[in-house]
Amino acid sequence: MNIAHITASPSFGGPERQMLELARTLQAAQDAKFFVASFPEGGNAEPFLAEAEKGGFPAYRFQNDMPHLFAAFQEMIRYLRENRIDVLLAHGHKARLLGWLAARRLRIPIIGVSRGWTGENKKIRFFERIDKWIHRLMNHIVCVSQGQAEKVLRYGTPESRITVIHNSVRTDRFGTSLPGIAPMPEYRQKLEAIFEQKPHFLLGAAGRLSPEKGFDILIRAVAAIQSVAAINDRQASDGQHCGLVIFGEGFLHASLQEQIDRLNVTKNIKLAGFTDELDRFMPYFDVFVQSSHTEGLPNVLLEAMAARTAVVATEVGGTNEVVDGGHTGLLVPANNANALSAALEKVLKDDTLRKQFGENGRQRVEKHFTFEAQSEAYWKLIERFAKKPVS
Repeated sequence: MNIAHITASPSFGGPERQMLELARTLQAAQDAKFFVASFPEGGNAEPFLAEAEKGGFPAYRFQNDMPHLFAAFQEMIRYLRENRIDVLLAHGHKARLLGWLAARRLRIPIIGVSRGWTGENKKIRFFERIDKWIHRLMNHIVCVSQGQAEKVLRYGTPESRITVIHNSVRTDRFGTSLPGIAPMPEYRQKLEAIFEQKPHFLLGAAGRLSPEKGFDILIRAVAAIQSVAAINDRQASDGQHCGLVIFGEGFLHASLQEQIDRLNVTKNIKLAGFTDELDRFMPYFDVFVQSSHTEGLPNVLLEAMAARTAVVATEVGGTNEVVDGGHTGLLVPANNANALSAALEKVLKDDTLRKQFGENGRQRVEKHFTFEAQSEAYWKLIERFAKKPVS
C-alpha cells in the first residue's frame, strides 16, 4: 500500500517528526510504503524533506503554490497518480484543501490530520475558516487530542468521522530507561554559557515567537520570580536566581526583546533563536515551560517528559491529556502570569518534587505515548478506507 504524507512544512519541528516516525514505524511493521511531499514555503521545507530523504523516504517538492491554485492542483494530481498513492494523509490547511480536490478527482481516500488552529493573524484566520469547512469533506479526520476533536466536532464534522490518535515520542532520544543517565552533560554548560552569569536554575521554552505561544506571559512570570528575595534558600547578589532560554524564531522577536529590556530581566531571559539540538538540551533544564493560549497536543511537552524534565504548562487544548497535573507537572490557567509564576516557584523550590515529576513523566510517556500504539491505530484507519471505493 502506498501512503503519502502531504504538508506545507515551515521547519523541521514536532509535526514533521511525528510524520516521519509514524512512517518509519508503520513501514517496518506493515506492507506499506510511505511518500513525503511538501509545498516549498520559501525554502523552509528543505530541512524536513532532507530529513525524509535521509530516512529513506521518497521526498517531493511541489513547484506550484498559492496563489496559483489550479497549477498546484494539477501538479498534485500528477504526483498522486504517478506514485500510485492509495491513501493520502493531509497535514495543514493548504494540504487539506488541495489534497481534497485532488483526491476527489482520483477517487482515493484522504485522511486529514488536525493538530489545531492558531488564529495568529487575519490571513491565518481566513484560511482556518476555510479549513474548518474542509474538515467536513475529508473521508476521516485524525485529531491529535480530545481537546482538538471537540473543536472539530463543534465546527460541523460528524463524530463518526473523527478519531483521536495522540502524538508520540521516542524516549530513546533522551537516554536509556535507567534513571540518571543523560546523553551529553556538556549541554548543561552550553545552556549556562548563554548567560553572562550562571543561573541557579535553568528554565526552558520553545516554539514560534507568535501570539498563541504566550511568551509575553512567560516573560512577565519570570520577571516576577526575579523579584523574590531567594529561591530554595539560595540568593545571588546579582539577582541571577533563574535563567529562561526561549528557543524559536518568529515575528514577535523584536517586541518580546523590548519587553525583556523594559522589565530589566535581560540577564535572566534570553531569546536564543532556532535550534535543531533541542533534544540534547532538554534533559538539562530544571523546568520546561509551556505558556500557550492554544495547543493541539504539544510534542514539546512529550519530549520534556521523556527527558525526565519537570514541566509547568497552561491547561489548553490537549495539554491535560499529556500532563497529569500534580503527578508529572503542574497545570495553570492560560494568560495568567501570576499563576504561572507561583507554579514555577513551587517547582523550583522543591528539588524532590522536580525529580519526582521528571521520573513520573518519563514513565507516563513510556506507557501511553509510543509510536507502536500510534501506528497500530493509524493502520486500522488506513486499512478501513483503502479497502472501500471512494464515492
